[in-house]
Amino acid sequence: MKTIKWTLFFYIFLIFALISNNFAFSKTLNIPSKIYFKLDNSEYNKYIRRAMRAYTDGELYGKSNIKKKYKKWVKAKIIVEEKKINSEIRILGDLKDHLRIPQTSLKVKIINDSFYGITRFNLFLPETRKGENEVFWTLMLKKINFPSLYTRMVEVNLNGNIYKAILQEDATKEFLERNNLTETVILKENDFQFYLDKKEKEIYDTLFTPSFVIDNNNFLKNDTSNFIASEAISLKLNTNFENRVINEDLFKSIHKKYASHGLGSINRKYIFLPYKKIFLPLYYDGNVQFLPGKTNCDSEVKKEILANFKKDFEDLTNNKLTKMQECVFKDIYNLSKNNMKEAKEFFLGPNFKKEESAEYINIKNKIIKYLKNNEIKMTNTKKKFVEKMIIYTFILDDKYFNCYLSILDKNIKSCNEIEQLTYSKFISESGRFVKTDQFKSFPINLGVFNNEIPIIKLDTNSNKYFLDQKGTYFFVVQNFSDKDLEFIFQNSQSKLFIQGVFKNVNFNFINEFNNEKKLSEESRYDKNLLTGCVNFFDTTFEKISIKSVDMTCEDSVNIKNSKGHIENVVINDSLYDALDLDFSKLDIQSINVNNAKNDCLDFSFGHYKIKNAYLKNCGDKGFSVGEKSQLNLDNGFVTLSKIGVASKDESITNIEQIRMENIDLCLSAYKKKKEFQGSKIKINKFNCNNYKTKQELDNLSEISILKEN
Repeated sequence: MKTIKWTLFFYIFLIFALISNNFAFSKTLNIPSKIYFKLDNSEYNKYIRRAMRAYTDGELYGKSNIKKKYKKWVKAKIIVEEKKINSEIRILGDLKDHLRIPQTSLKVKIINDSFYGITRFNLFLPETRKGENEVFWTLMLKKINFPSLYTRMVEVNLNGNIYKAILQEDATKEFLERNNLTETVILKENDFQFYLDKKEKEIYDTLFTPSFVIDNNNFLKNDTSNFIASEAISLKLNTNFENRVINEDLFKSIHKKYASHGLGSINRKYIFLPYKKIFLPLYYDGNVQFLPGKTNCDSEVKKEILANFKKDFEDLTNNKLTKMQECVFKDIYNLSKNNMKEAKEFFLGPNFKKEESAEYINIKNKIIKYLKNNEIKMTNTKKKFVEKMIIYTFILDDKYFNCYLSILDKNIKSCNEIEQLTYSKFISESGRFVKTDQFKSFPINLGVFNNEIPIIKLDTNSNKYFLDQKGTYFFVVQNFSDKDLEFIFQNSQSKLFIQGVFKNVNFNFINEFNNEKKLSEESRYDKNLLTGCVNFFDTTFEKISIKSVDMTCEDSVNIKNSKGHIENVVINDSLYDALDLDFSKLDIQSINVNNAKNDCLDFSFGHYKIKNAYLKNCGDKGFSVGEKSQLNLDNGFVTLSKIGVASKDESITNIEQIRMENIDLCLSAYKKKKEFQGSKIKINKFNCNNYKTKQELDNLSEISILKEN
């Protein structure tokens, strides 16, 4: 009977695992082709009235703009099977081609939940984005490894009004993570020119007024994120900015050929990688057109590649690929094959300097001179002037400022220090303005004037390195083998970035400075978006050992976007997490962690296999498995810790055998973040002694124990 029961359990679990793996680790979304919205009468009437007024306000048949006052949110529910998801919707678009009353393009945001893994998305009327060409283009960009927003054709049912639309996700945290990226800045140009009259445009054209804002406002949570965003703005204002954009030449060439509208300044978006000071291009609104004579139909690609693309396109549109689209795909695929570079190939190094324009330097010098010669006070009240002013906003010495420049004499008239929240709004809100003398004064964001984190490149010819300066040390190699390396931290503001291919290398990381440093509660990453004292990025391991002692960062060791085999990990005395693994596929023979004030092991977005793990004195969790990860553990031991094993947010934790002693909570499985679902823990042999609580789980999760001692 026991054999039958175990066999049945095994096959049930195997089926579950196969299904779950396909769902949990898929890099694509599975959004349905039909979306149902239900608005109550009062909210629906608000939406329709605003749509009508937006359509009739201004030029009725010309290319007049949709005024911002009509883009207000109304409450809606999205019906998914028997579930109702709370959301808000509003009119979307700059021009009136987004209005086809009673149908409009829509912006949608989900409230305290997610819609098949996304939390914000757009619904474009097909004619505003060249219909299925938009789906084709985003899918094609994904196939050649550009980050690309999920896009598909859908049928919208809004209170019984049924119409076709193009669904496209917003560039949010979820989008970045699905592309193996930690949440970071997405930069775009401020579209304030849409709100200027003719005379105002003439004035702005005579001054230094390039304005860049943050597209993903939710990233701006604290001083550190504000700094990262502002540094991105500073770099965008540099004359050598394009040299910092990965595959910019390829991106431009293919868009110039088929989607040139996406090269317009207000449509360009960039994902910032602060640790390397480089950017990834992100496509938006290309007005994709395939004209005869532009396409090389003689190009060839492998049959399986083309077949896969055809299938994905049909799934997203319910239509077959046209001959012209097939030609375009072949053309672009072959263009990219020999010209596409990976982010890990880019390292600008410490000698790559910012090149500021004469206009930028002129404004910055005027501002610095004014700050030196005048008393500056803290205020967040709007200034009132009798003359027209331009507002410049920036960071200097970790403080936030606004300065006002007179349009008449081009001199700074006033500066004031502002609070973090006020500054966040200035760098994030497109279309925000302050009226001065009946003039719309939009903030011109100048970024960071100083306080940048130095980049220090290490040579690779030594065995021992002393990290004694504030900054990020880079140890970047192509191939490195058969060596013992020792890194000694002698400065509390030193970080180490390691990248390359390592074989038979023993890493030893030692802290020699006072370990009483505490991290800010509001930010667990530094100004380069690094969480670890030691940070392995884009690294391949083969027979590697890692030893860390007495580290004081959010993670003693963080491994990200990496793969391979690690023989041994030993981490002692971590002020926060000991080992954090993200977006990786790793096989680890042995892990030994002692005394971590937070989690001993933290896994997210990856596949991880561990042979043996011994964890002692974990302040929070022994094993923290989250964000669609799969952990396979052969043998584990956890003692003197708060939680033994936690599996959360669609993660799957498979354990052959584990023993725990002196644990508050042995096992926990749950959903933590709104964009995920529940999790699974499956254990063959389980032993937990001296505990307060054996297991906790929510109604979305499951814990299965085959044999308990």
